[in-house]
Amino acid sequence: MSLDRSLEMSAMIPAQDLPGILSAVARGQTHATDLSREAAHALFAEWLSGHLSALAQGALWTAFRFKGESTDELLGFVAATEDSLTPLAPPSALRPVVFPSYNGARRHANLLPLLALLLARQGVPVLIHGTYGGIAADADLRLLDHDPSDRTTSGEILADLGFAPAASRHAVHDQLARHHLAYVPLDVLHPRLAAILALRRQLGVRSSVHTVIKLFNPFAGPAVRCAAVTHPPYLARMRAFFVAAGATALVLRGTEGEPVTHPRRRPALIGIEAGCEREWFPEDRTPLAKSPDLPADRGAPKTCQFIEEVLAGQRPLPSTLRDQAACLLVMSGAAPDLATACARIDHAQHPIRRRSR
Repeated sequence: MSLDRSLEMSAMIPAQDLPGILSAVARGQTHATDLSREAAHALFAEWLSGHLSALAQGALWTAFRFKGESTDELLGFVAATEDSLTPLAPPSALRPVVFPSYNGARRHANLLPLLALLLARQGVPVLIHGTYGGIAADADLRLLDHDPSDRTTSGEILADLGFAPAASRHAVHDQLARHHLAYVPLDVLHPRLAAILALRRQLGVRSSVHTVIKLFNPFAGPAVRCAAVTHPPYLARMRAFFVAAGATALVLRGTEGEPVTHPRRRPALIGIEAGCEREWFPEDRTPLAKSPDLPADRGAPKTCQFIEEVLAGQRPLPSTLRDQAACLLVMSGAAPDLATACARIDHAQHPIRRRSR
């Protein structure tokens, strides 16, 4: 659907209709009424347009926080998001892999950049979007979601490795073409969505937009979306969304909310393609015989050192990351099967040279 059509649909929800919408969705989990896909699309298009008052935005944010989103509502919200976005051009014949990275690490090292580099070395285009390195003049839009002072973000780690955040859409295309890897702040990728996400700083709780940023496809063609959550009910909700959307995605219980497997214990890795689910790997429930070799702390310097040593073959790659990378290689079209994907990963370790910023 075109942006003009999206804005036309947003006119279906004038300000005087918002009380009726809020009356339907703000009755809690037991008595609330779900919106249709079309109504959800129109509502979120209006929100993205910036036409809703601060009072209405806060009310909707809180209402959906308590109610939760139905599959049709998520389909409408995500469709409105994609309609209001100028999509990125696919950089190659392979499906790009998209990682939403908005939590960072507080307790363990953030190894999402390692996973991204494993894929990029196989020629798979990898796009990570998050909150680090924003360019907006408004400090709240640069920080977007929460204060990052106690977290180590994927953007920070990649910057230390020489992959600076893209400051424009042109830079995203350039980095994907040259390195098969780009990190882009949300306020560069989708400023309208970033403005809504920034409400977290004022309202203090998460809401629908935190789910939407994990689900939307920023490319003009098919992409492999890698989506992760911490709480099982949200995992089921994301799986239902991707099945209904007929999308290609890898869904998992992430590490501290980041879309990467925990290096000590592999969660179930569920692939979704053309509306069908496939369990690539089951959850690993076996007793841990030996703790894997991991970074000394979660800070960026030690994490970068660990990543470089793994890619150089000086440290073993955690098997859980190998499994996830293999799934994504197959889903992107870079490998015909898991056995081939694993073999390519095992033979690809060589030193990484830091790039100038």
